[in-house]
Amino acid sequence: MLVYGTVREAGANRYAAEVLQHDFLNQYESQVPVYKDFEATDEVLANHDVIFVGRPEANSVLAAWALKLGLSYTGAALRIAGAVHASEREALVVAAQSPLDPKRMVLVLAGNDALRTVKLARSVRDAEEAVQYSVFDDGRRLGSGFLK
Repeated sequence: MLVYGTVREAGANRYAAEVLQHDFLNQYESQVPVYKDFEATDEVLANHDVIFVGRPEANSVLAAWALKLGLSYTGAALRIAGAVHASEREALVVAAQSPLDPKRMVLVLAGNDALRTVKLARSVRDAEEAVQYSVFDDGRRLGSGFLK
């Protein structure tokens, strides 16, 4: 399921979620449900793999889960693998285990601004390598790897 943030940048986050939903439909012939962050209950989240769209300050569910997922966000500045990424042009994709069900996966797609979230949603389909996280600068991959 896709859960997009409505706290800030709701329009951009919704559009990015719809881009992802369309890509899933084209690739896997499966309609992935889209939820607003305030619609996603713990019961629903516990029974699905979840893709969060929008950074924690824009997505209330992700804000509640950020520390459980190992995300360190302060506003639009993210810290991952010991590096701080505070440019408005940067974005993050990170995979983690669901804190509600260890058999489930969580994927976070979060731009440091609305445009980067949309660009990220358009570019993740082109990923060629299996990694736990990637950081992008205006669509160009800066780094990726696995968290310790």
